[in-house]
Amino acid sequence: MFPRIAPYDDARFLDRAAALLAAAHDPPAGANPDTDGGPSGPLPVLDLADPGTARARVAGCGTAGPAVAALSPDGALLGFMGATVTETPHVPGAPSARVRLPHHATSRSIPAHHARAVLRHLYGGLSGRLAEIGCSRHTVVVSALHRETVTHLVELGFGLDQVKGLRPPDPPAPGPGSARRRGPRRGRPAVPTDLPEILRLVLELQRFHAEPPVLSPVRLDFRALADDLRAAIADPDRLVLVSEAPGGGDQRTGPADRSRPPLLDGLFVADPDSGFPDTVTIGIAVVDARSRNRGVGTALLSEVLARAAARGMRACGAEWTSANLVSDAFWRGHGFAPVRLTLTRYLDTRPDMFEPATPTPPT
Repeated sequence: MFPRIAPYDDARFLDRAAALLAAAHDPPAGANPDTDGGPSGPLPVLDLADPGTARARVAGCGTAGPAVAALSPDGALLGFMGATVTETPHVPGAPSARVRLPHHATSRSIPAHHARAVLRHLYGGLSGRLAEIGCSRHTVVVSALHRETVTHLVELGFGLDQVKGLRPPDPPAPGPGSARRRGPRRGRPAVPTDLPEILRLVLELQRFHAEPPVLSPVRLDFRALADDLRAAIADPDRLVLVSEAPGGGDQRTGPADRSRPPLLDGLFVADPDSGFPDTVTIGIAVVDARSRNRGVGTALLSEVLARAAARGMRACGAEWTSANLVSDAFWRGHGFAPVRLTLTRYLDTRPDMFEPATPTPPT
C-alpha cells in the first residue's frame, strides 16, 4: 500500500483522527498482563481510549509544527502524524521535534503490513518537512502496547530513549540493598531549608547522566528548577520526599553541625499524572552515590506508594532513561511495567552531508 500523504488539517480530519486515536489506545482484554494491578485493583487505562478525551487531545495537531495525513485512494484517513517543534534548551537555533502520544495513530482496520507502510510514509512526509526547518532531533512517544509501531520506528532509525512504567500503590518487595541498611530508613516531606541539599542531589544526577553508558547530561536552568521545587514543597498536591543520611553527618566535612540543615542522601519528587487518571508519577529520583544499595531508594518509594494509596490513587508511575542501568534495574525490579516509550532519532544536518559527491579525477 502506498498512501497519499497530504497536510493534516483539523477542519478536514479531526473527527476521523480522534476515532483512530481512541481505537488505537483501547487495548483488548489481556493485551498487557503486566499491568493487571494488585490488591488496589487494575491499573488505569490511558485516557486516550475515551473518544471525547481523544478528540480534545488531537485538536490542534499541526498548530505547533508540521503535520501530515495518510489517505487511501478513495480519501479515507489511514493515519496521521504531527510534530510539536520547540527550541532545544540551551542550544539556540537548534529546534527539536516531538511527536506526542495523541498526535499519531494508524488505522487498526487495515492489515499489519499496510499499517507498517502507512507509518513509514507518514514519517517520510513529516521528516522532510522537519529537515527543511532544521530539526535534527526527532522523538516519537509510543504506547508500550504498540510493539509493532516500536519495531517500525526502529526500522526507520529510531532508538529507545525514555521509559515510563506503572505499578499499583502497594508496598514493594524489599530491594537487594535492604539487608545492608544501616538501621531503619524512611523518607520525610522536604522543607524549604532542604533546598540547597536537594539541588546538590539533582546536580549529582546530571553528572551521573554524563557518564557511560547514558552520556546524555541534561542542561538545567537551576534558578527555574529551584523555583519549581520551592513551589512543589509548598503544594499539598505535589510530593517532595527526602532521606537524611544516617547520623546527620557529612562524610565530606565530618560530624553533623546542628546549625546547618541535615545532609540528604535521597530525593523523590512525584506529581499528579497528566495522562493516566488516579496516578501519581515520580519525575525526579536521586540517591547519593555513597548511599546506593543501602535501601534508600526502596524506603523513599515505599513512602511514595503509601501516600499515593492514602490519597486513593490507583497507580504510581516512574520515568527513566533506558540507558541508565541503575534506574532501569531499580524501577523494573520494583514492579514498574513499561506502558509508554519515547524513541529518538538524530539527523546529521551538516550541509555537506546533503551535497552530491563530486568525484575527484585521477591524477
